[in-house]
Amino acid sequence: MRLKTSLIAVAVMVGSAALMFYFFQRQLTSASLAFGSHPEVVTALESSLDDLKRLAELDPDNEAMYRARFDELAATDRRLQVLEHTRGDLIRRYEILLLVVFSLSVIAVTGIYAFRQTRHEPRLARLQEALAALAEGSTEVEVGDGGRDTIGRIAQMVERASGLMARDRQRLQAMKNLSSWQEAARRHAHELRTPLTGAQLELTRLQDLLAEQTGDSVGDLRQAAVGVEQEIHRLTRFTDQFHSFARLPRPRLVLQDLRDLLEDVVSTYAAAWNNLDLVVEPGPSPEAAVDRDLLRQVVVNLCDNSSHALVEVRGTVTFVVTQRSSEIHLDVNDNGPGIDREIGDRLFEPYTTTQELGEGVGLGLAISKKILLDHGGDLDLIRTSSLGTTFRISLPYGDVKGGRT
Repeated sequence: MRLKTSLIAVAVMVGSAALMFYFFQRQLTSASLAFGSHPEVVTALESSLDDLKRLAELDPDNEAMYRARFDELAATDRRLQVLEHTRGDLIRRYEILLLVVFSLSVIAVTGIYAFRQTRHEPRLARLQEALAALAEGSTEVEVGDGGRDTIGRIAQMVERASGLMARDRQRLQAMKNLSSWQEAARRHAHELRTPLTGAQLELTRLQDLLAEQTGDSVGDLRQAAVGVEQEIHRLTRFTDQFHSFARLPRPRLVLQDLRDLLEDVVSTYAAAWNNLDLVVEPGPSPEAAVDRDLLRQVVVNLCDNSSHALVEVRGTVTFVVTQRSSEIHLDVNDNGPGIDREIGDRLFEPYTTTQELGEGVGLGLAISKKILLDHGGDLDLIRTSSLGTTFRISLPYGDVKGGRT
């Protein structure tokens, strides 16, 4: 319907333009071709011929010159007479030719316009559907229009907006989930600390009593007490991790040179993992608003995970910093065996771990994720395979105001 209306409007405009063109061009053509047969021109020409005759009679010596000039003017007079007889036919032919050229030009322009409209209509319809889906909150909007014109650029902007909305929703959902886990961890830590403290006191009293006893069975009792103490220490360590997760501090943001921060991590922790080589790849050295201690905790945690994964061979962790239009990316790459796909979807959930039972509670990546979300950034698993794993730390650009961005 829109195409039909557009074509009618174009036809009306073309018709009006053609009529105006024909009217003005007719006036100009008639005036230009009528100039030669104007009465004043004819009278002046005839007067010149008479003058030349008289001059020839008065000046016989130059009669040949006057005769030649007379012949030229006489020929001009005959041509004007022919023009006068054929003027109407010439005007009609000229007008028809101009009208044909004008009509063909208009038809070509109208055809091109109609062709473009037939192409634009379905694109505009898809764009309208995409905008409606975006307005309804859809985060998987795909227009599929890669054109370089205005419609194509708008379509690409809609897709980018959809991607940003999807990412922001994922981050918001992750924040909500981690906040719920933090509250659960706080309660667990609170509930466990009191009985653990009591158990530790009772174990200490039992060890004091056993120290005063003698006999064959005392050695076994003391060994059992050592085992109980180790388990209490393990539970205490887990409780401390719960407490750390529940009480994560808000980041105090200060502009930091990321490359300088990474060099500091490498120089400080190079000897912490005897099976890892830490390498900072050459590249840009952007500044980001970060809490230096918290970001270093994230980097150290990722390196620690790589060290646990590379238990049998020596590996390398490589840091790569890149700048994007809206974010700074820090990729942490290792050449380990990769992460099991079964836990890939819940990798950043608390209590998800690839370590042996009793070696960890799986809070490291959850804590790291929460730290980056509090920075306004994110932590994502980019790739994992038998050739290695890459985690990406995303940080926003921004100025620091009052210790916050």
